[in-house]
Amino acid sequence: MSAVSTYAEALFQAARDRDEVEKTLEDLKDFDNAVAETEELRLFFFGGQVPESQKRKAIDSLTEDMTLTTSNFLKVLSDNDREEILHEVVLRYEELVKEHLGKVEVSVTTAVELSDEEIGKLKERLGGMLEGKEVVLETSVNPDLLGGAVFRFGGTMFDGSVRGRLASLREEMLERSVV
Repeated sequence: MSAVSTYAEALFQAARDRDEVEKTLEDLKDFDNAVAETEELRLFFFGGQVPESQKRKAIDSLTEDMTLTTSNFLKVLSDNDREEILHEVVLRYEELVKEHLGKVEVSVTTAVELSDEEIGKLKERLGGMLEGKEVVLETSVNPDLLGGAVFRFGGTMFDGSVRGRLASLREEMLERSVV
């Protein structure tokens, strides 16, 4: 298991134990965005120039309106010199929260824009395939697909596009001509 997954899962367990799962996600996203947007905060959080005791006090100040889980987590990252994985941990934690809430994020790329009715039918069908979980659908358009769709969720990709089928057919034909 990677360090990112280890930290994210430990964070999730702590937040769940305190019933702070969603609020912790919100707080972490806010902190992560602030670090990305503010050079001073980035230098403070990622730089090694601030003594540990001062850094812990500053984290307390920065997170006083946030959950205890968030504050403690940021201190643990800092104590273990793992600040650089903050963003990835936040992304993995968000996945864990969505799973916990019964939501699955699916990215679908089609050759043409989908209508609201088509999106609704697609969400319903995917929800049935994904054991009744609520589908959060993100759509995009790529005319190069020619037709069909490419789906991505949970690290899995399914290419049902015409372009993908043609590429697969081409590979199969090449394999047979080589033998």
